[in-house]
Amino acid sequence: MEEEAELEYVKQHGISVFLMPSGMLGTLLSLIDVLPLFSNTGWGQNSNLAFLEKHMGATFEKRSQPWVANIRKEDIQSGDFLALSKIRGRWGGFETLEKWVTGAFAGHTAVCLKDEKGDVWVAESGFENEKGEEIIAIVPWDEWWEMALKDGSNPQIALLPLHPDIRSRFNESAAWDFARSMVGKPYGYHNMIFSWIDTIGDNFPPPLDANLVMAVMSMWTRLQPLYAANMWNEALNKRLGTEGLDLKGIIVETESRGMSFDQLLTIPEQDEWVYSDGKSTTCVSFILAMYKEAGVFAPFTESIQVTEFTIRDAYMLKIFEDNQARLPSWCHTEADQAPFCQILGEYRMELPEYNSIEPYAKMNENCPSLPPTYKRPSRC
Repeated sequence: MEEEAELEYVKQHGISVFLMPSGMLGTLLSLIDVLPLFSNTGWGQNSNLAFLEKHMGATFEKRSQPWVANIRKEDIQSGDFLALSKIRGRWGGFETLEKWVTGAFAGHTAVCLKDEKGDVWVAESGFENEKGEEIIAIVPWDEWWEMALKDGSNPQIALLPLHPDIRSRFNESAAWDFARSMVGKPYGYHNMIFSWIDTIGDNFPPPLDANLVMAVMSMWTRLQPLYAANMWNEALNKRLGTEGLDLKGIIVETESRGMSFDQLLTIPEQDEWVYSDGKSTTCVSFILAMYKEAGVFAPFTESIQVTEFTIRDAYMLKIFEDNQARLPSWCHTEADQAPFCQILGEYRMELPEYNSIEPYAKMNENCPSLPPTYKRPSRC
């Protein structure tokens, strides 16, 4: 059956030949460039920095000491956004590739919450529990901060405070209710790749394209069928309005509707979709879903699908503090020349087009993201 489905796809679309423009040797050398990204060594860190400089035009300017901010927790408020950039080890390598395909200059996110006693907590999708599972959790600030300081991936971390006008309508109770309702749910692997893929051809940095994505899905399904079901099968079924189809069934159904597979990939994710293990939110869509519940996106609450947002899309939202004079004194913004608070890291963080786009209906549902400029049309 699987071969029949793939044969039918070939009949309709022809055979895809993946050329190696650099030849076999050049391709192998490119792979050698990628493998060190995952090394938890100085060599691995330098490889990540070099990759991001070469492919994204990133700069890594050394910060003056201290690299750790002397944070006053009293200055942290509910809804303040945490942007993280890891630059070595397993997560450093993964984040580097994620940054490359999405255009984000951060690779992970979390959000602050303050309780009625004034204690600060961090809510996070992607928190690693004692079993090594990536889940949604709410942990005390001190515990989260201690883990960040000990993190071998050498994270750079920025705190992005909300704008006073946004904070004034931030429904803290609704934010807490949402966060608590999500605790223990798994990280949003179901829809992780679909926040990135919005267009048929303008989200794939060469040599990637939709045909290669499909080929990888097909091969991975053979090797790890359960993993494949978690990563994309359920999400593709949602787009077709079907249930329980494996990849070959999805291909057949897509073809029967006169639709190409790359068109299927671009159908926007819907926030109300519930997967077999509950709502599926990545690190950033978890935060933005909380923002939705808290009223941040009003009057566009019902017309924005936050599961379509990448980390870049999130920090470009014009919802953050835009007056450096109102930032806490411990931000070191003059030394860092940043409009936000960098609280950890030896390199100055940069978030291009930070705090620049007002929310609008159907935001980020059809946006290209091609390196090195990642040019974004207005209202895409």
